[in-house]
Amino acid sequence: MNDDQRRAELADFLRTRRLALQPEEVGLPSRASRRTPGLRREDVADLAGISACWYSRLEQARNIRVSDQVLNSLAEALRLSADERDHLLALANRDARSSASVPADGVSPAIQRILDSQHPHPAFVLGPRFNILAWNQARTNVYGDLTKVPPEHRHMLWLFFGGYMRELIQNWEPSARSVLAEFRAATGSYVHEPWFTSLVDELSQNSPEFRNWWQQHEIERRHATAREVRHPFVGRMVLEESTLIVDDCSDRRIILEIPQPGTGTESKLTALSCRPRRMQAPPRYAPYASTAADRHRLSTD
Repeated sequence: MNDDQRRAELADFLRTRRLALQPEEVGLPSRASRRTPGLRREDVADLAGISACWYSRLEQARNIRVSDQVLNSLAEALRLSADERDHLLALANRDARSSASVPADGVSPAIQRILDSQHPHPAFVLGPRFNILAWNQARTNVYGDLTKVPPEHRHMLWLFFGGYMRELIQNWEPSARSVLAEFRAATGSYVHEPWFTSLVDELSQNSPEFRNWWQQHEIERRHATAREVRHPFVGRMVLEESTLIVDDCSDRRIILEIPQPGTGTESKLTALSCRPRRMQAPPRYAPYASTAADRHRLSTD
C-alpha cells in the first residue's frame, strides 16, 4: 500500500465517522428533510474551526499535510474515542514506521518459556501484522495445530474469516468483529505497506462479512468479548483475553487466554492437557468456504 492508499484510508475513516454522527449529537439543529445521513462536510469543518474547502480535500484523499492540532480538532468535532483518535493520528503520519523488521515467525527462547509457563491456559504471540509468531501446547489443544496451517494463514483475520474457527467459536460474530476492530486500531501505522493491501483484498474477496464490516471502519484497542469455544472433546469453554506488550519497540504482544470463572473452563483445559496429544486437537484447518454446507464438509473431511 503506497502513500496514496494511506490518504485514501484516512479519507474513508473521516467519511465513515462523519456519516455516523447526527446533527443533534453535536449541538446542531436536526434536518429531518435531508435524505443523506450524518453530518455534512461543512458541519465538520465549522465544528473543527477549519475551512470547508480544506476539509473536503482531506475526504478527497488530496496530498496535503495535516498538523496534529488540526487532527485533534477533527477528533473533537467527530466525537472520536481515544482509540479512534490514535488511529486518526497514525493514518495521517507520513513517517509511519515499518513492520518488516519483525520476523515472520518464531520468538526468543525466553518468550517461548513464558508461553509454555501458562499451561494449561492457551497463550500465543502476535506480531505487528497480527500474524501468530509462536504459541504453547495449550493453544493447540483448544484451537488446533497451527503447524498444519499454511504460514501465510497463521494470521488472526485469516483464522477468523478464512478457516475453521468460524465453526469452533460459538459467539463468532462479536468475536470476529472485535478482532477486526482491534486489528485496524493496531495497524494504522502500516496501511502504506503492500501486505496490508493484499490481506484486505483477499479477505474481501473470500468473506462477505469481512467485506461489509471492513467498510464500517470500526476501531477498538482491546477485546471486550469473552470467547465461547465449542470443543469437540470437552464441550463449551469460555476464555477471556489479557494482552501483554513486549517492551522492545517491535509491536509484538503476548495474548493470554484465561478461563472465565464459574464456567468449568479451568477443569476442561486441565482435562485436555492430560489427553494423549493425538486425541487433543479440534478439527483441522480448512480454507475458507462460502457456505455453511461447504464449511461443514471441509471440517469433517
